Amino acid sequence: QQWGVDFAIGSCIKWLCGGPGAGFLYASDEMCELCEPVDVGWFSHEQPFEFDIHQFRYAPGAKRFWGGTPSVWPYLVAEPAVRTLLNIGIETIHRHNNRLVERIRGGFDAALLASPAERERRGGTVIVDFGDNAAACAGLKARGVACDYRNRGVRLSPHIYNSVDEVDRLVEVARAVARDG
Repeated sequence: QQWGVDFAIGSCIKWLCGGPGAGFLYASDEMCELCEPVDVGWFSHEQPFEFDIHQFRYAPGAKRFWGGTPSVWPYLVAEPAVRTLLNIGIETIHRHNNRLVERIRGGFDAALLASPAERERRGGTVIVDFGDNAAACAGLKARGVACDYRNRGVRLSPHIYNSVDEVDRLVEVARAVARDG
């Protein structure tokens, strides 16, 4: 509501440390009344236990987007992860992440960095273009660095559980991979 958006959607994987399968949707009160979702389930119904698909009436508010019975396991995993992050504090995590991102960026020649330099234009990931990014990613993983790659480069994503020492080791290993293959 503070953002003033009609919809916001996300998942608990990666930055929220919750694993795959748990997601969320925010829908403003105004949009809930205007939208009639096509994909519905029994929880989308005003009276879900009527089990009447011929006299379907949308549930009030965001419940109309719910669908059917969700898989409970992803939410059981995501809940303590999100609670832990909230206890640490999102601003604390953000500041820590920015420090680590700056440290990674400082370890590479600017020409190798494919992610934006401006803090306000980037997220918490540094993308380093090694040229042969598949080989660089394999070399980093073989040396114990968790990463992945896309065409533009190898993605390095520090988080609250990473230390300055780990980031310094990451940069050292990445430089060796860039130099030696």
